[in-house]
Amino acid sequence: MTRYRPRHLSDRLKRALKTHPAVFLEGARQVGKTTLVKKLARELEMRYVTLDDLDLLTSAQADPEGFLTSWDEPLVIDEVQRAPELLLAIKARVDRKRAPGRYLLTGSANVLALPRVAEALVGRMAVLTLYPFSQGELEGRREAFLERAFQGRPHPEWEGADVWERVRRGGFPEAVRLENADRAEWFAGYVRTLLERDVRDISGVEQVAVLHALLALLAERTGSLLNISELSRSLGRPRSTTDKYLRLFEKLFLVHRLPAWAANPTKRLTRSPKLHMVDTGLAVHLARVFNEGALLETFVTMELTKQLSWTTEPYRLAHFRDASGREVDLVLEGPEGLVGIEVKSKRRVGPGDFSGLRVLKRSAPERFRAGFVLHPGPQALPFGDHLWSLPVQAVWRWGNDDPKNGSELE
Repeated sequence: MTRYRPRHLSDRLKRALKTHPAVFLEGARQVGKTTLVKKLARELEMRYVTLDDLDLLTSAQADPEGFLTSWDEPLVIDEVQRAPELLLAIKARVDRKRAPGRYLLTGSANVLALPRVAEALVGRMAVLTLYPFSQGELEGRREAFLERAFQGRPHPEWEGADVWERVRRGGFPEAVRLENADRAEWFAGYVRTLLERDVRDISGVEQVAVLHALLALLAERTGSLLNISELSRSLGRPRSTTDKYLRLFEKLFLVHRLPAWAANPTKRLTRSPKLHMVDTGLAVHLARVFNEGALLETFVTMELTKQLSWTTEPYRLAHFRDASGREVDLVLEGPEGLVGIEVKSKRRVGPGDFSGLRVLKRSAPERFRAGFVLHPGPQALPFGDHLWSLPVQAVWRWGNDDPKNGSELE
Protein backbone atom coordinates (compact mmCIF):
# COMPACT_ATOMS: atom_id res chain seq x y z
CA MET A 1 0.00 0.00 0.00
CA THR A 2 1.37 3.44 -0.99
CA ARG A 3 1.81 5.65 2.09
CA TYR A 4 0.00 8.97 2.20
CA ARG A 5 2.20 12.04 1.73
CA PRO A 6 0.81 15.16 3.45
CA ARG A 7 0.05 18.07 1.13
CA HIS A 8 1.07 21.56 2.21
CA LEU A 9 -2.14 23.03 0.74
CA SER A 10 -4.23 21.04 3.25
CA ASP A 11 -4.14 23.67 6.02
CA ARG A 12 -5.16 26.46 3.67
CA LEU A 13 -7.99 24.29 2.35
CA LYS A 14 -9.30 23.69 5.86
CA ARG A 15 -9.18 27.41 6.65
CA ALA A 16 -11.11 28.20 3.47
CA LEU A 17 -13.85 25.75 4.46
CA LYS A 18 -14.26 27.63 7.74
CA THR A 19 -14.90 30.95 5.97
CA HIS A 20 -16.53 30.11 2.61
CA PRO A 21 -19.77 28.27 1.78
CA ALA A 22 -18.00 26.50 -1.08
CA VAL A 23 -14.38 25.76 -1.91
CA PHE A 24 -13.12 24.64 -5.31
CA LEU A 25 -9.89 22.63 -5.46
CA GLU A 26 -8.58 22.76 -9.03
CA GLY A 27 -5.53 21.18 -10.62
CA ALA A 28 -4.33 18.91 -13.38
CA ARG A 29 -5.57 15.35 -13.68
CA GLN A 30 -3.73 12.94 -11.34
CA VAL A 31 -2.08 15.54 -9.08
CA GLY A 32 -3.72 14.05 -5.97
CA LYS A 33 -6.95 16.06 -5.61
CA THR A 34 -9.12 13.01 -4.94
CA THR A 35 -6.71 11.58 -2.36
CA LEU A 36 -6.58 14.90 -0.53
CA VAL A 37 -10.33 15.58 -0.44
CA LYS A 38 -11.14 12.00 0.58
CA LYS A 39 -8.81 12.41 3.55
CA LEU A 40 -10.43 15.74 4.45
CA ALA A 41 -13.89 14.23 4.02
CA ARG A 42 -13.06 11.60 6.64
CA GLU A 43 -11.55 14.20 9.00
CA LEU A 44 -14.41 16.69 8.64
CA GLU A 45 -17.24 14.13 8.28
CA MET A 46 -18.25 15.23 4.79
CA ARG A 47 -20.09 13.02 2.31
CA TYR A 48 -18.04 12.17 -0.82
CA VAL A 49 -19.36 11.62 -4.37
CA THR A 50 -17.56 11.60 -7.71
CA LEU A 51 -18.82 12.49 -11.17
CA ASP A 52 -16.49 9.88 -12.63
CA ASP A 53 -19.44 7.60 -11.75
CA LEU A 54 -21.50 7.71 -14.97
CA ASP A 55 -24.84 7.23 -13.18
CA LEU A 56 -24.14 10.15 -10.85
CA LEU A 57 -22.89 12.25 -13.76
CA THR A 58 -26.07 11.63 -15.76
CA SER A 59 -28.20 12.57 -12.75
CA ALA A 60 -26.23 15.75 -12.06
CA GLN A 61 -26.48 16.88 -15.68
CA ALA A 62 -30.20 16.10 -15.98
CA ASP A 63 -31.38 17.60 -12.67
CA PRO A 64 -28.68 19.60 -10.84
CA GLU A 65 -31.01 20.85 -8.09
CA GLY A 66 -32.47 17.39 -7.52
CA PHE A 67 -28.98 15.90 -7.40
CA LEU A 68 -27.89 18.31 -4.65
CA THR A 69 -31.10 17.75 -2.68
CA SER A 70 -30.47 13.99 -2.64
CA TRP A 71 -27.21 14.27 -0.69
CA ASP A 72 -26.64 15.40 2.89
CA GLU A 73 -24.33 18.33 3.56
CA PRO A 74 -21.47 19.02 3.98
CA LEU A 75 -20.72 17.45 0.61
CA VAL A 76 -17.60 16.75 -1.46
CA ILE A 77 -18.20 16.57 -5.25
CA ASP A 78 -15.20 15.29 -7.21
CA GLU A 79 -14.62 16.18 -10.89
CA VAL A 80 -17.41 18.77 -10.91
CA GLN A 81 -16.22 20.29 -14.20
CA ARG A 82 -17.94 17.36 -15.92
CA ALA A 83 -21.31 18.90 -14.94
CA PRO A 84 -20.88 22.73 -14.89
CA GLU A 85 -24.66 23.02 -14.39
CA LEU A 86 -24.10 21.97 -10.77
CA LEU A 87 -22.16 25.15 -10.05
CA LEU A 88 -25.15 27.30 -10.97
CA ALA A 89 -27.37 25.21 -8.69
CA ILE A 90 -24.81 25.52 -5.88
CA LYS A 91 -24.76 29.31 -6.41
CA ALA A 92 -28.51 29.45 -5.85
CA ARG A 93 -28.26 27.34 -2.69
CA VAL A 94 -25.39 29.39 -1.31
CA ASP A 95 -27.32 32.62 -1.95
CA ARG A 96 -30.15 31.24 0.18
CA LYS A 97 -27.85 30.09 2.99
CA ARG A 98 -24.27 31.32 3.33
CA ALA A 99 -23.09 28.96 6.05
CA PRO A 100 -19.39 28.05 5.68
CA GLY A 101 -18.14 24.64 4.66
CA ARG A 102 -21.17 23.38 2.76
CA TYR A 103 -19.43 22.22 -0.42
CA LEU A 104 -15.92 21.08 -1.29
CA LEU A 105 -15.56 20.67 -5.05
CA THR A 106 -12.72 19.45 -7.24
CA GLY A 107 -12.05 19.71 -10.95
CA SER A 108 -9.32 19.04 -13.50
CA ALA A 109 -10.07 22.24 -15.41
CA ASN A 110 -9.91 25.92 -14.51
CA VAL A 111 -13.56 26.61 -13.73
CA LEU A 112 -13.05 30.36 -13.96
CA ALA A 113 -12.46 29.86 -17.69
CA LEU A 114 -15.51 27.66 -18.29
CA PRO A 115 -18.64 29.17 -19.90
CA ARG A 116 -21.41 30.35 -17.54
CA VAL A 117 -19.41 29.46 -14.44
CA ALA A 118 -17.22 32.46 -13.55
CA GLU A 119 -20.15 34.68 -12.54
CA ALA A 120 -21.48 31.95 -10.27
CA LEU A 121 -18.24 31.86 -8.28
CA VAL A 122 -17.66 35.55 -7.54
CA GLY A 123 -17.83 36.21 -3.81
CA ARG A 124 -19.22 32.76 -3.06
CA MET A 125 -16.42 30.29 -3.56
CA ALA A 126 -12.73 30.10 -2.66
CA VAL A 127 -10.61 28.65 -5.47
CA LEU A 128 -7.33 26.89 -4.60
CA THR A 129 -4.91 25.14 -6.95
CA LEU A 130 -3.18 21.83 -6.23
CA TYR A 131 -0.03 21.16 -8.24
CA PRO A 132 2.07 17.98 -8.54
CA PHE A 133 4.18 17.14 -5.48
CA SER A 134 6.72 19.76 -4.48
CA GLN A 135 10.22 18.56 -3.61
CA GLY A 136 9.54 19.50 0.00
CA GLU A 137 6.41 17.33 0.06
CA LEU A 138 8.41 14.43 -1.38
CA GLU A 139 11.03 14.88 1.37
CA GLY A 140 8.47 15.48 4.11
CA ARG A 141 9.60 19.02 4.87
CA ARG A 142 7.92 22.41 4.75
CA GLU A 143 9.71 24.77 2.36
CA ALA A 144 10.70 28.23 3.59
CA PHE A 145 12.48 29.68 0.55
CA LEU A 146 9.99 32.50 -0.05
CA GLU A 147 10.62 33.91 3.41
CA ARG A 148 14.33 33.08 3.64
CA ALA A 149 15.16 34.71 0.30
CA PHE A 150 14.21 38.08 1.81
CA GLN A 151 15.44 37.49 5.37
CA GLY A 152 18.39 35.11 5.43
CA ARG A 153 21.98 34.63 4.37
CA PRO A 154 22.61 31.12 2.97
CA HIS A 155 24.96 28.67 4.62
CA PRO A 156 28.02 27.98 2.42
CA GLU A 157 27.80 24.15 2.36
CA TRP A 158 24.73 22.20 1.21
CA GLU A 159 23.86 18.53 1.23
CA GLY A 160 23.88 16.98 -2.22
CA ALA A 161 20.72 16.34 -4.25
CA ASP A 162 20.32 14.49 -7.54
CA VAL A 163 18.74 17.52 -9.19
CA TRP A 164 18.55 16.10 -12.72
CA GLU A 165 16.83 12.92 -11.54
CA ARG A 166 14.26 15.12 -9.79
CA VAL A 167 13.77 17.12 -12.99
CA ARG A 168 13.23 13.94 -15.06
CA ARG A 169 10.88 12.46 -12.48
CA GLY A 170 8.61 15.47 -12.02
CA GLY A 171 5.98 15.52 -9.30
CA PHE A 172 2.91 13.55 -10.38
CA PRO A 173 2.18 11.15 -7.48
CA GLU A 174 1.97 8.04 -9.66
CA ALA A 175 5.00 8.94 -11.79
CA VAL A 176 7.42 9.70 -8.95
CA ARG A 177 7.38 6.11 -7.67
CA LEU A 178 8.08 4.54 -11.08
CA GLU A 179 11.37 3.78 -12.81
CA ASN A 180 12.19 5.13 -16.27
CA ALA A 181 10.41 2.65 -18.58
CA ASP A 182 7.32 2.37 -16.39
CA ARG A 183 7.25 6.14 -15.94
CA ALA A 184 7.32 6.68 -19.71
CA GLU A 185 4.41 4.26 -20.11
CA TRP A 186 2.47 6.09 -17.40
CA PHE A 187 3.02 9.48 -19.05
CA ALA A 188 1.95 8.09 -22.44
CA GLY A 189 -1.34 6.87 -20.94
CA TYR A 190 -1.77 10.15 -19.08
CA VAL A 191 -1.45 12.23 -22.24
CA ARG A 192 -3.76 9.90 -24.17
CA THR A 193 -6.53 10.12 -21.55
CA LEU A 194 -6.10 13.86 -21.26
CA LEU A 195 -6.42 14.53 -24.99
CA GLU A 196 -9.13 11.95 -25.68
CA ARG A 197 -11.36 12.71 -22.68
CA ASP A 198 -10.60 15.88 -20.75
CA VAL A 199 -10.09 18.16 -23.75
CA ARG A 200 -13.28 16.85 -25.33
CA ASP A 201 -15.23 17.31 -22.08
CA ILE A 202 -14.44 21.02 -21.74
CA SER A 203 -14.21 22.06 -25.39
CA GLY A 204 -15.48 19.42 -27.81
CA VAL A 205 -12.14 19.58 -29.68
CA GLU A 206 -11.15 16.16 -31.04
CA GLN A 207 -7.97 16.97 -33.00
CA VAL A 208 -5.89 14.57 -30.90
CA ALA A 209 -2.87 14.43 -33.24
CA VAL A 210 -2.67 18.23 -33.56
CA LEU A 211 -3.08 18.72 -29.81
CA HIS A 212 -0.35 16.18 -29.11
CA ALA A 213 1.97 17.93 -31.57
CA LEU A 214 1.34 21.30 -29.93
CA LEU A 215 1.93 19.88 -26.45
CA ALA A 216 5.28 18.48 -27.63
CA LEU A 217 6.21 21.88 -29.12
CA LEU A 218 5.39 23.56 -25.81
CA ALA A 219 7.53 21.02 -23.94
CA GLU A 220 10.47 21.77 -26.23
CA ARG A 221 10.00 25.52 -25.69
CA THR A 222 9.42 25.46 -21.94
CA GLY A 223 11.05 28.44 -20.23
CA SER A 224 10.92 30.61 -23.36
CA LEU A 225 9.00 33.77 -24.21
CA LEU A 226 5.53 33.04 -25.56
CA ASN A 227 5.46 33.50 -29.34
CA ILE A 228 2.10 32.41 -30.75
CA SER A 229 3.11 33.22 -34.34
CA GLU A 230 6.17 30.97 -34.19
CA LEU A 231 4.16 28.18 -32.58
CA SER A 232 1.47 28.39 -35.26
CA ARG A 233 4.08 28.20 -38.03
CA SER A 234 5.71 25.14 -36.44
CA LEU A 235 2.32 23.51 -35.92
CA GLY A 236 1.08 24.36 -39.41
CA ARG A 237 -2.18 25.77 -38.09
CA PRO A 238 -3.69 29.30 -38.04
CA ARG A 239 -2.65 31.60 -35.21
CA SER A 240 -6.20 31.69 -33.84
CA THR A 241 -6.35 27.87 -33.65
CA THR A 242 -2.96 27.64 -31.95
CA ASP A 243 -4.00 30.26 -29.39
CA LYS A 244 -7.27 28.42 -28.74
CA TYR A 245 -5.48 25.12 -28.13
CA LEU A 246 -2.85 26.78 -25.93
CA ARG A 247 -5.59 28.22 -23.73
CA LEU A 248 -7.11 24.74 -23.47
CA PHE A 249 -3.83 23.45 -22.06
CA GLU A 250 -3.76 26.33 -19.60
CA LYS A 251 -7.30 25.48 -18.47
CA LEU A 252 -6.13 21.91 -17.85
CA PHE A 253 -3.07 23.09 -15.83
CA LEU A 254 -0.54 21.61 -18.23
CA VAL A 255 1.20 24.89 -19.01
CA HIS A 256 1.80 27.95 -16.85
CA ARG A 257 2.05 31.53 -18.07
CA LEU A 258 4.62 33.62 -16.13
CA PRO A 259 4.01 37.38 -16.48
CA ALA A 260 6.69 39.98 -17.16
CA TRP A 261 7.92 42.34 -14.44
CA ALA A 262 8.70 46.02 -14.90
CA ALA A 263 9.39 48.81 -12.43
CA ASN A 264 6.37 50.60 -13.91
CA PRO A 265 3.34 48.31 -13.29
CA THR A 266 1.47 49.66 -16.34
CA LYS A 267 4.23 48.30 -18.63
CA ARG A 268 3.89 44.75 -17.31
CA LEU A 269 0.69 44.12 -19.26
CA THR A 270 2.33 44.92 -22.61
CA ARG A 271 5.37 42.65 -22.26
CA SER A 272 5.51 39.01 -23.34
CA PRO A 273 5.02 36.32 -20.69
CA LYS A 274 7.13 33.19 -20.46
CA LEU A 275 5.55 29.77 -20.85
CA HIS A 276 6.46 26.85 -18.60
CA MET A 277 5.28 23.25 -18.54
CA VAL A 278 3.70 22.62 -15.14
CA ASP A 279 5.61 19.35 -14.70
CA THR A 280 9.17 18.75 -15.91
CA GLY A 281 8.65 14.97 -15.93
CA LEU A 282 5.88 15.42 -18.49
CA ALA A 283 8.05 17.89 -20.46
CA VAL A 284 10.93 15.38 -20.66
CA HIS A 285 8.52 12.68 -21.83
CA LEU A 286 7.03 14.86 -24.59
CA ALA A 287 10.06 16.74 -25.91
CA ARG A 288 12.20 15.31 -28.67
CA VAL A 289 14.93 17.83 -27.83
CA PHE A 290 15.16 20.35 -25.02
CA ASN A 291 17.47 22.94 -23.52
CA GLU A 292 18.82 21.78 -20.14
CA GLY A 293 19.02 25.33 -18.82
CA ALA A 294 15.42 26.10 -19.76
CA LEU A 295 14.25 22.81 -18.27
CA LEU A 296 15.99 23.55 -14.96
CA GLU A 297 14.49 27.06 -15.04
CA THR A 298 11.03 25.51 -15.44
CA PHE A 299 11.72 23.14 -12.54
CA VAL A 300 12.61 26.05 -10.22
CA THR A 301 9.75 28.22 -11.49
CA MET A 302 7.16 25.55 -10.76
CA GLU A 303 8.64 24.69 -7.36
CA LEU A 304 8.22 28.35 -6.35
CA THR A 305 4.76 28.49 -7.94
CA LYS A 306 3.75 25.52 -5.78
CA GLN A 307 5.02 27.33 -2.69
CA LEU A 308 2.99 30.41 -3.66
CA SER A 309 -0.16 28.24 -3.78
CA TRP A 310 -0.15 27.57 -0.05
CA THR A 311 1.49 30.66 1.43
CA THR A 312 -0.72 33.32 3.01
CA GLU A 313 1.75 36.11 2.15
CA PRO A 314 1.05 38.28 -0.93
CA TYR A 315 4.09 37.20 -2.96
CA ARG A 316 4.13 37.40 -6.75
CA LEU A 317 6.40 35.77 -9.30
CA ALA A 318 7.39 37.19 -12.71
CA HIS A 319 10.31 37.35 -15.13
CA PHE A 320 12.39 40.38 -16.13
CA ARG A 321 13.67 41.43 -19.55
CA ASP A 322 14.80 44.95 -20.41
CA ALA A 323 14.82 46.70 -23.80
CA SER A 324 18.36 45.44 -24.49
CA GLY A 325 17.36 41.81 -23.92
CA ARG A 326 19.08 41.44 -20.51
CA GLU A 327 17.09 39.00 -18.43
CA VAL A 328 16.40 37.64 -14.97
CA ASP A 329 14.57 34.32 -14.97
CA LEU A 330 12.46 35.06 -11.89
CA VAL A 331 11.53 38.13 -9.88
CA LEU A 332 10.00 37.37 -6.50
CA GLU A 333 8.05 40.40 -5.28
CA GLY A 334 6.59 40.81 -1.80
CA PRO A 335 5.93 43.41 0.90
CA GLU A 336 9.64 43.32 1.82
CA GLY A 337 10.80 44.20 -1.69
CA LEU A 338 12.27 42.24 -4.62
CA VAL A 339 14.46 39.16 -4.97
CA GLY A 340 15.97 38.26 -8.34
CA ILE A 341 16.65 34.63 -9.25
CA GLU A 342 18.73 33.34 -12.17
CA VAL A 343 18.90 29.61 -12.94
CA LYS A 344 22.00 28.06 -14.54
CA SER A 345 22.54 24.43 -15.53
CA LYS A 346 26.34 24.61 -15.04
CA ARG A 347 27.86 23.72 -11.67
CA ARG A 348 30.28 26.67 -11.50
CA VAL A 349 29.06 30.24 -11.45
CA GLY A 350 31.11 33.30 -12.34
CA PRO A 351 30.70 37.10 -12.03
CA GLY A 352 29.26 37.35 -15.56
CA ASP A 353 26.27 35.24 -14.54
CA PHE A 354 25.05 38.11 -12.33
CA SER A 355 24.78 40.75 -15.07
CA GLY A 356 20.99 40.50 -15.37
CA LEU A 357 20.59 40.69 -11.59
CA ARG A 358 22.68 43.87 -11.50
CA VAL A 359 20.43 45.41 -14.17
CA LEU A 360 17.37 44.45 -12.09
CA LYS A 361 18.97 46.01 -9.03
CA ARG A 362 19.53 49.30 -10.91
CA SER A 363 15.90 49.20 -12.11
CA ALA A 364 14.54 49.12 -8.55
CA PRO A 365 17.38 50.04 -6.16
CA GLU A 366 15.14 50.86 -3.21
CA ARG A 367 13.17 47.59 -3.38
CA PHE A 368 15.96 45.17 -4.34
CA ARG A 369 16.84 42.90 -1.41
CA ALA A 370 18.92 40.05 -2.86
CA GLY A 371 19.90 38.26 -6.03
CA PHE A 372 20.65 34.54 -6.40
CA VAL A 373 22.09 32.45 -9.21
CA LEU A 374 20.84 28.90 -8.66
CA HIS A 375 23.01 26.05 -9.94
CA PRO A 376 23.37 22.23 -9.53
CA GLY A 377 26.58 22.52 -7.50
CA PRO A 378 26.98 22.08 -3.70
CA GLN A 379 28.10 25.53 -2.49
CA ALA A 380 26.64 28.97 -1.81
CA LEU A 381 29.14 31.80 -2.39
CA PRO A 382 28.94 35.61 -2.16
CA PHE A 383 29.43 37.68 -5.34
CA GLY A 384 29.12 41.22 -4.11
CA ASP A 385 26.48 43.28 -2.34
CA HIS A 386 23.49 40.98 -1.65
CA LEU A 387 24.38 38.68 -4.56
CA TRP A 388 24.91 34.95 -4.05
CA SER A 389 25.39 31.75 -5.97
CA LEU A 390 23.13 29.10 -4.42
CA PRO A 391 22.53 25.36 -4.96
CA VAL A 392 19.15 24.53 -6.54
CA GLN A 393 18.18 22.37 -3.55
CA ALA A 394 17.97 25.54 -1.45
CA VAL A 395 14.57 26.05 -3.09
CA TRP A 396 13.11 23.28 -0.92
CA ARG A 397 15.71 22.85 1.84
CA TRP A 398 16.50 26.40 2.95
CA GLY A 399 15.21 26.86 6.46
CA ASN A 400 15.55 23.26 7.63
CA ASP A 401 17.19 22.80 11.06
CA ASP A 402 20.09 20.84 9.56
CA PRO A 403 22.99 23.37 9.42
CA LYS A 404 23.94 22.03 5.96
CA ASN A 405 20.43 22.84 4.72
CA GLY A 406 19.82 26.08 6.56
CA SER A 407 20.85 29.68 6.79
CA GLU A 408 22.64 32.06 9.02
CA LEU A 409 20.47 35.05 9.75
CA GLU A 410 22.14 38.39 9.41
